[in-house]
Amino acid sequence: MAVTVRERKLPSGDTHFQADIRVRLSNGKLHRERVKAPGRTRAAALRWARQREAHLVRHGLGKKEDERSRLIPTFSEFAPRFLRDHVRANRLSPTTEREYALTIKNHLVPVFGPLRLDEIEPSHVHKLKQRRLAASTINKTLRQLAAIVHAAERWGVIEKGSLTFKKVKQPLRHPKFYDFGQYRQLTQAARPNKEAHAAVRLGGDAGLRRGEILGLRWANVHFDRHKLLVCDNLVRSVRGPTPWVIRAPKGGRPRWVPMSEPLEKSLRVLEQRGEHVLTGPTGQHLTPTWLAKRLAAAQRLAGVVRSGPHILRHTFCSHLVLRGVHVRTIQKLAGHAKLSTTEVYMHLVAEQEEDAIRRLREDERDE
Repeated sequence: MAVTVRERKLPSGDTHFQADIRVRLSNGKLHRERVKAPGRTRAAALRWARQREAHLVRHGLGKKEDERSRLIPTFSEFAPRFLRDHVRANRLSPTTEREYALTIKNHLVPVFGPLRLDEIEPSHVHKLKQRRLAASTINKTLRQLAAIVHAAERWGVIEKGSLTFKKVKQPLRHPKFYDFGQYRQLTQAARPNKEAHAAVRLGGDAGLRRGEILGLRWANVHFDRHKLLVCDNLVRSVRGPTPWVIRAPKGGRPRWVPMSEPLEKSLRVLEQRGEHVLTGPTGQHLTPTWLAKRLAAAQRLAGVVRSGPHILRHTFCSHLVLRGVHVRTIQKLAGHAKLSTTEVYMHLVAEQEEDAIRRLREDERDE
């Protein structure tokens, strides 16, 4: 049994005390309620909360309270409603819906599945953090859990509580990329296949994501302006007759990206067999599986590290940093919603500065 009282501040500026009462009832069930406590002082609110705790121990829940408690769904019961009434109703992307569904199935249901939403406690959140998962996966799972709990609070399924979802410490990792020589080797290795060569250039010269490479349409390739309009993204379909669908880019914002001369040349030699730039013999857009296989073959031939298509985007951003492009310009070209995403590449600036000082000292020794 436990009773805690905390002061809550409302957007209007008013404050009140909230009592968090946890007590084991005579039937053996653990009951928890978080309610607004009467009283203008913390001491008065705490006194009321202890009286309420004693009442629950002696008399249990009243009939109406017991019925309401039984109506609160378990996490497993509430999750489908969240996907329907929040993710789909707000028209979040199929990728986001798929990520939520996988996280719920693989990480959240094993920990919270049989618990009623009002029974979730910090100890359960701590149990989630103890799972053998990467720190980035734990933090993403915590964000999604918080979204589910907050939706239940907004919809009046449970009372607003004091549950927190503090992230675990995540080690800073610098993105892998190809240096200028390695990237040159890769583009040469991909040259025999026109589509593969164009795909590598779209990723490394323009910073397009995998879905943006495969979803690019000829209508958005402006040779007269030497620019690409990135406004389409090929993603896996959650529902529907086709496995892949075209959506807006990540973040929902299109962007213009200038074409380098090598990229423009690689696109001009392609046959315009269909609506999309990268198409198969039948004119249909190519798939992520095709891109992964072609990229792996080029990487093997070039003798560079094997990695997925996103390394091309990392290479694009890293090369811009190394060439002294301003971080805000890189953010705009890459389509990063937050500047902090772009700043993970800025360690290269410090490395350049250190290299410049080393060279200066070497020149002084030569004198």
